[in-house]
Amino acid sequence: MTKTKAQLSKSVVVLAASILFCGSGFGATVFDNTASTNNLNRSFSPGNGIEFGDQIFLAGSERRITDFQFDYFLSANAGGNERAELFFYQNNGAGGTAPGTQLYRSGQFPLDKGFQTVLAQGLSVTVGNSFTWAVRFEGVDLGEQAGLLVFDPPVVGASFDDFWVRDTAGNWTTFLIDGGAVPGNFSARVIAVPEPTTFAFAISMGLMWLGFRAYKRRP
Repeated sequence: MTKTKAQLSKSVVVLAASILFCGSGFGATVFDNTASTNNLNRSFSPGNGIEFGDQIFLAGSERRITDFQFDYFLSANAGGNERAELFFYQNNGAGGTAPGTQLYRSGQFPLDKGFQTVLAQGLSVTVGNSFTWAVRFEGVDLGEQAGLLVFDPPVVGASFDDFWVRDTAGNWTTFLIDGGAVPGNFSARVIAVPEPTTFAFAISMGLMWLGFRAYKRRP
């Protein structure tokens, strides 16, 4: 399986800010379901214009997303007008668990044929311990296929074996692949940094500790 990477950027200003944090060594992988050994050699294709995605649970304590990666497949007979859009949702919708508040929307981007990786960089999106990432494919004509790759299990973080699908009425429902025989976990990777207040607190505590050490060393 070969992959190429398409890159999305939020903005130059946000990218510069995220580089500042990551360059300080505070970036961390809080979810990872991209290990090649966990590739189930399956993809899920809901059809044209249908939004669907996976609710994931993050490891660690970093919750401001700077980088997000996911994998997709587009059939070789694609006509060239296929595109997709990436979304992040807080799970505060119907029943308190469905996708609700939209936290991020990428805007549409073009798709390439074959197995591909999309990398969204320079983000600054704060999420909770769990959120749903979703994708909607557009321009997929009859006989063509576009879908997300199924990997399992995540090596960092966790995910339920079902996923969310948004129907034409705008309602979210959970869905199982082959009745649950195949875990509905999609290939994705999330890198995040601490909130600015946490970062500033860590720096101030470090400076206080250095000051204390310097004081103790005075003759």
